[in-house]
Parts: sequence; structure tokens; C-alpha cells
Amino acid sequence: MKIFIFFILFTFISILASANEIEVIELHETKTLDQMVLDNSSELEELNTKIDNKEEKNEIFENSGEVEEKEIELNNFWSLTNKESINNYLNNANNIKSQILERELFSLLEKSNLDLDKKENRQIFFSIVNYFYKNGNITKSYDLISKKDLQNYENINFYNMIKLNYLLSTFQLDRVCELKDEFSKEINFKNFLIEKIDIFCLILNNKYSEAELLNSILLETEAKIDNNFQQLYSVIISNNNELENIDIKFSDPINKDLIFLYSSMLRIAELPLNPDFLKVDSKNLAIPIILNQSSPIDLRIKAANDSFLGNNISIESLAALYQSVDFNSSQLNNPTETIEKFSNNIEMLMAFHFQLINIQIFPSERIEALMNFWDFSKLNNLEEISYSLSYKIVQSIELSAENLEFSPQIASSYIYNKNYEMALEWINFYEGIKGIDEKIAYVKILYNLHSAAETQKIIETITSNSEVFSKSKDTKVEELMFVLFSTLQNNLNQSLSENFSTIYDDRLMPSTFIIENLNDSIQNNNNDIFLMYSIVSLNNKNWNEIHPQHLKILLSGFISYKDGELIREIIIEILKHYKIL
Repeated sequence: MKIFIFFILFTFISILASANEIEVIELHETKTLDQMVLDNSSELEELNTKIDNKEEKNEIFENSGEVEEKEIELNNFWSLTNKESINNYLNNANNIKSQILERELFSLLEKSNLDLDKKENRQIFFSIVNYFYKNGNITKSYDLISKKDLQNYENINFYNMIKLNYLLSTFQLDRVCELKDEFSKEINFKNFLIEKIDIFCLILNNKYSEAELLNSILLETEAKIDNNFQQLYSVIISNNNELENIDIKFSDPINKDLIFLYSSMLRIAELPLNPDFLKVDSKNLAIPIILNQSSPIDLRIKAANDSFLGNNISIESLAALYQSVDFNSSQLNNPTETIEKFSNNIEMLMAFHFQLINIQIFPSERIEALMNFWDFSKLNNLEEISYSLSYKIVQSIELSAENLEFSPQIASSYIYNKNYEMALEWINFYEGIKGIDEKIAYVKILYNLHSAAETQKIIETITSNSEVFSKSKDTKVEELMFVLFSTLQNNLNQSLSENFSTIYDDRLMPSTFIIENLNDSIQNNNNDIFLMYSIVSLNNKNWNEIHPQHLKILLSGFISYKDGELIREIIIEILKHYKIL
């Protein structure tokens, strides 16, 4: 009934929007959310492959004389990195708070291209796959092993377990049942995973008697009965309609390698994922949460937000989920009361603000709702999501006098969506009429930083706006500016103001071992080693939590790392962590 009401409401809105020439973000009519999520995963992998291939080709054509040197450097890193050293790196890189450095590390690991005929390389490959799996990225683990023929190598049980768990997590149950039949009978899985999947597949094919027989054998075989599986098995196999309000109580601790099977069984049983259950592996369970319609919608939105920011689902998938929240007409017609009602629920309010934009008939009301959406998202550090969700709407806004006051925000939206040409049009439009004020000055800084193609342009932006950046009375911000200026522009006469109130800095410096390795890798232009030690030194920390001298060393390295390829993004991320941008 809810779906029918939503369909009618959405159709009515679309008709009104069409009549008033207002664009509404369209949901996918022929694809389920499951298919959209899966399609996005495949598209991202294909896109990354194309980008990597294009970059490699460009390097070959543009820097033919440097190819041999770059290949030698890459091969040296992996040939000189043994199992112990890669494990040391990865064990100290399990909580990277910089999205840029995390992305760079993932790229390095995915491009390892190890010769698996060598035992040492097979051990390194296992460490990489295990790193992704343990740190909440089962998709990358699956992608890596899917590209290799690993049947005759050690750890094959582990790799097959990941294949099964990935397919379970994405609810590809037909493929799960096909794949488990392909495994050799000699292969043994921990925790009787294959036997439990056998039983599950029999239930899916309505072979209840055979499932009952195998389950009775399982009960006799398991030394310690898996009560979590047995509870789910009982619910799924029962035809009792009185089980609607059943609440599964999962035994503690929940085995991480079985949670994907449990998540699929919960979805078949139309039961929500238990919040305690999610504590086991919330990152890897993000997709199962999103796809489980019985789970609380705010929990699904939170998982979807995180997945989008992690580049695991598309903006279309996120928009479809936001639109699926079932707000009634009374709630939509009384936004003040509704916002008050959900005041402690960020996810519901994000969806509510988004839906409010799409039901506005008049352009002036629609742009007001859009501004409210952006303001709310910024308060909760979700502006990247709000700008992406509303991009189609922004593109429909005309450059006109009635929209002049909103120009800085609209320009910011275009900047976040990397449409720098339109951002500049809105900036120039505002300046031409109102001149340069504080609002547009800030947006211009944002524009110059994001659109900068060279390090020199970043330096010019930072130095020319030193007064804007330095106006904060926060000592740590002043220190940051000093580090940025002294690192990026060596000849700039910049000094710190006298301050004897704090003699010792409570932010710790890394060990001498880490500092020496950072300096050596910078001096020797060893990008991969520098990246690894940078990530290890930043593990568990935001940029604003590290010592200024530590930051200075890292910035010095990233200026030359890959010819300064990351420095612009890193500076922007640092300014965000310091809450300057």
C-alpha cells in the first residue's frame, strides 16, 4: 500500500513539475535498488580499469623516456617488500582518516601485479586480500581474487569463502548456490559454512525435507551448535504467519565469516539486521543493510551515505533510497513540525529535506528548500552528499536577478560537482552586481583551490588570501598557516606571533624510525615507500591532530610525490579537518 501511495504521489509531483518546467530527479523505473547497487559496483570497477589503462597509455606516449624508470621503481617496491614488511605496513594502516591517502593506498595495493608463481608473492597477495576484507572492503577483496586463477595455491579456502560471502552480501543467491556446487569435496570451510549454505539453498529451492535432513546431520556434527543459524533456519522454514513480530537474539560473539549468510537469511525471512549484529562489521555489511527493506530506514540511509562517500554506490542509488522514505502528506505539508519531530535523526531529516525540494511547485519555494537542505547538510558534514543529490536541480536554476542572493551557494555546488565553468559564471555574475564581499570571497578561494591545475596556483591562492586564512584566533590555525606558507613558499617572510602560554605541544611526533624513513623516501624520490610511511604515521589521526613539524614533513613530501598530483586535494582536506573550509 505504501509503495502504491508513493507511486501516486510521485506521479502527481512529476505532472505538476512538468507543468511548471521544474526538473525532478527521476527514479529508475525498471531497475530495483539491488540491481542499481550491483550495476554501480561493476561500473566503478570498469571505470577505474579504463582510467588506469588511459593513464598508463598517456604516460607511455608523453614520457616514453621515463617508462623504464617508473616500471623499475614499481617492481623494486614489490620485489623488495616481503611478507613481514607488508604486514607491518598494513597492520598500521587499519584506520586511515584521510580519504585521499586511503584511495591512494588502495590503488597501490590493487596494482601490485605480483607473480604468484613465487611463494613469497602469494603470501603478500594473501595479506593484501585479507587487509581489504578485514577493513570493511570485501568488494575489493572479491575483485582481486576474481582476476586470478588461485585454485592450486594455498589459502584457496579463504579465497572461496570471500567469493561466497561477497555474493551473499550482494544477495546474488543463485550464484551462491551455483558456486558452492563447483567447489571440490576436499575443500573444508571453517564454521561449517558450506554445509549451512547447502541447507539455505535447499530451502530457497523449496526442498524442505532435504534441508531438514542436512540440518539434523549438522546438529549432530557441530561441536558447538550455531544458535544464530538455527534461529534463522527455524524462521525461514516455518510457514507460520504468527512469526511477523519475531525478534532474533543473536548469540555473542557473532562469527564475522558467517554474518553474510545471516544477512541473506534475515532478508529472506523479512527480518531487520540487529544493531548489535552490525557492530561486528558495519562497513562490509553496508550493502546488505541498504538492500534489507525490513531494516530501519534511517539505518539504511546511514549505510548508504557511508557507501556513497566511500565510492561504493552511485548517486542514483542514494537518491532512490532517499525518495523511498515514506513521509505522509501531513508531514510534507508541515515541515516545521516534521523537522522538530525528527530533530535527533540526521538521516531522516536529510531524506525529508531532499523530498521537500522535489515537491515544491514554484521555483522560489524550491530554491528556498534547496538552501535549507544545504544548510542542514553542512551542519552535519554531509554537504558532499547534498551537493551531489541536488546537482540536477541546480542545473535547472537560471542565472537571473531573482537568484542573485543564492549565487555563492550555487557556485559552491558547481565546485563540488567539478563544473568549474558554471561555478565561475555564477561567481562573476554576483561580483558584477554586488562586488566582492565576504561570502563570494570565500567561494572564490574554494574555486581557486579546487580548480587549480598546478601547485603554483595553490600557492598563489594560499598566499594571496593569507589574511582570510589567518584571521582565526586559534593558535593551531595560525600554526597551520605558518606550516603551509613556509612549506609551499620558501621565500615568504612568515613568522609566528609570540606565545608563551603553551610551551609543550600535546600532539605527539612519530618515532625517530618513522621520521627517518619519511625523510629518506622523500630524498630518494621513492613514492611508494613515502606513501606507506605517511599512512602509518597518520593512522587513527585527522590532519588537525598531528604535530605541525610532522605535517611539514608530509607536505614537503607530497609536493614532489607523483609531481604534486595529490597536493591540491590534500591541502583542501587539511583545511576541512581544521574547519577552515
